[in-house]
Amino acid sequence: MATGSNADRLTDADSQWNPVSSFNGLFTYSFLNGEKYVFGYTTADSIVTFVDTITGSTVTTAQVAPGSTLRSVSSQYRSDIPAAGSKVEDGNTGLTWTYVGLKKTATGVGDVDENDIVNGDMTVYLYYTNDQTLRNQLVDGLNDSITKGDALDLSKYKASDASALQAKLAEAKALLARTAPSMAVSSELSKVLNELNTILKSMGVNTKPTPGGGLDSGGGRGRGRGGRGGSGGGSGTAGKKSTGNNSGIRVGLDGNWELMNPAEAQSNPNASKWRFNLTNGGSVTGWAYLTYTYEGRTKSEWYHFGNDNIMDSGWFLDSNNTWYYLSMNHDGFFGEMVKGWHHDGQDGRWYYLDPNSGAMHTNWSKIGGEYYFLNPTAPAQTWFFDNVAGRWNYGDVNSRPFGSMYQNETTPDGYHVNESGAWR
Repeated sequence: MATGSNADRLTDADSQWNPVSSFNGLFTYSFLNGEKYVFGYTTADSIVTFVDTITGSTVTTAQVAPGSTLRSVSSQYRSDIPAAGSKVEDGNTGLTWTYVGLKKTATGVGDVDENDIVNGDMTVYLYYTNDQTLRNQLVDGLNDSITKGDALDLSKYKASDASALQAKLAEAKALLARTAPSMAVSSELSKVLNELNTILKSMGVNTKPTPGGGLDSGGGRGRGRGGRGGSGGGSGTAGKKSTGNNSGIRVGLDGNWELMNPAEAQSNPNASKWRFNLTNGGSVTGWAYLTYTYEGRTKSEWYHFGNDNIMDSGWFLDSNNTWYYLSMNHDGFFGEMVKGWHHDGQDGRWYYLDPNSGAMHTNWSKIGGEYYFLNPTAPAQTWFFDNVAGRWNYGDVNSRPFGSMYQNETTPDGYHVNESGAWR
């Protein structure tokens, strides 16, 4: 602060002039009559805290100037953020964690847009998924194969085969016996299970398929484009009327649907474009967990909205190359995430969508106590994105679609599955 005749420098030690966030704007100072005073102020930088969802600990922080984006200070944190798809093997739990990206919540809800203006202190989360399901299946498979190996009368086999089996059984048992901080992770379990099963098969013993196809595939969930190629989503349908209740984003309370093209939607419901406007301003983008009631039915489920705020539907490929299916049923819950078995009306094949995450499974998966083989590769593109319709369409080509279930045939690794797709 300066006067017409002198300059008075206020020090950082004066808390009145460097107030805490609770400062109400009132202050005292001795002013002189007849003098002119100039007041100035600065807005404090925002502090962004980056938290690791595996450990719950702070990884780093970034200081963002007023009116600036997080990306503008990326040099402060970029070296501390892993690349998408990076894996962390945790010997304390035996889990393998796969990094997904920066999220707004510790549970993975809401993508962080680094191009948004930072308007205050905030916490963002380094979000990971884990392979708990796959690891459990591998442990079950290894225990099953150990039981079968122990039950053999080795005197009836060649000495070399018996010796190889005994050595591998000992290795498998030692692997399962390991405790924190050296618990076996999926890649180790899968390797030993494959090797043990190979020996047992050579001795005429029938074994269960290796979950994940013998690879650490994150519980059998599809990660590649798998022949569909490209990216994008779909749109909504006419007639989505709802009232809210008390969990998730409550439709009717926290926001509501808006149909962007009612005239077009009237004649072609599949071409309708829905967005969800929040009561406190703005529209939803990315994943959103919506709760509402339609014609007496109350449901809470995930929906996805594109960067243009339009709701996606049909097959959807996210930024991590994971496939989901968002309902095409015109039942008041159009666009909700589908989970469990899905029979696709276009290609006539069965797919399995994780009952928790909704992600499409590939490779061997144990479902309801049975093993199913879901195509992990696609030599040719089978689904094509229609930019006009904003939706994936089946190309009816002579190739098996990525993720589709094998039925009444032999899998690439030599197991026959029945008409329902189950290996027995």
